[in-house]
Amino acid sequence: MTRVITRVGDTMLAKLLGRAEAGACVPENGQACACVASDGYCSGGVYFRRYRQGYYNCTGACVTTTSKALCYVKKAGVC
Repeated sequence: MTRVITRVGDTMLAKLLGRAEAGACVPENGQACACVASDGYCSGGVYFRRYRQGYYNCTGACVTTTSKALCYVKKAGVC
């Protein structure tokens, strides 16, 4: 419910002030973007990097967290 109220409030504010001044998120906060490098681990002397589903934050950066689904894992060096 809070998310709906916030979205409606942002929409009304954007109409009143204009999108640039209202501080609305572009692209939409939480919208999926590319896979992003996340954490990693060592196994058998090889370092593997995990890539997770990314999402846009309010500043427009494509970010991720360890709670997001894995996209793929690839070798990233030795350890």
